[in-house]
Amino acid sequence: MTTKRRNIHPYLSPDLYRRFKLYCTQNGVTETSVVEDALNQYLDEKNDVGSILKKLDRQVRSIAKLDNQVGILAEAFALYMQYWFAHTPEIDEDAKPLANMEAKRRYSAFVDFLAKRIGTGSRFTDEVVKDALGDIDELKLASRD
Repeated sequence: MTTKRRNIHPYLSPDLYRRFKLYCTQNGVTETSVVEDALNQYLDEKNDVGSILKKLDRQVRSIAKLDNQVGILAEAFALYMQYWFAHTPEIDEDAKPLANMEAKRRYSAFVDFLAKRIGTGSRFTDEVVKDALGDIDELKLASRD
């Protein structure tokens, strides 16, 4: 059983019509097949565009979240550096080798602690956001006000 085809009568600008006829002639294809293929591609592309826009929207939200987290980390680092410069005394030349060894040991311990913390899934930036927002009870109370 064949499906009856429908006849349509679109209007084209003279330049587009000339290009269309030239394309059909050069490629040895019918006008119907070109129009049908073009419409299929156009309509399928419209669905793809919606999908792409949704994905782009998710990416934009992810980038905004990353931007916020990087901002938090930059502020934390700046505060740490201010604190470090204010409270770290100069080291005498004869004490520097021992201080360097101690710094390497402490740095290694820090890296180990950091690896364990990252392994738990806990993130500093998540804690900052939770502290800023408050817990569920605080949010419910604030929403009633």
